[in-house]
Amino acid sequence: MNVKVTEMVGHSDSGWKDAVQSAVTDASRSLNEIVAVEVVNFTANVENGRVTNYKANLKLAHKA
Repeated sequence: MNVKVTEMVGHSDSGWKDAVQSAVTDASRSLNEIVAVEVVNFTANVENGRVTNYKANLKLAHKA
């Protein structure tokens, strides 16, 4: 089986789990059979002392 790895960033206003799911959902529209996800990094935007947007940097393994 040939597997490719694609890097993506997911965004969410409600949390990192949703940011990961957002990236997987978006990627599944154009990538064949995603088989694994590695979360590389979590970050967030902050305004006035509050987190306003969550981001997850991912590596997605998918069939070539």
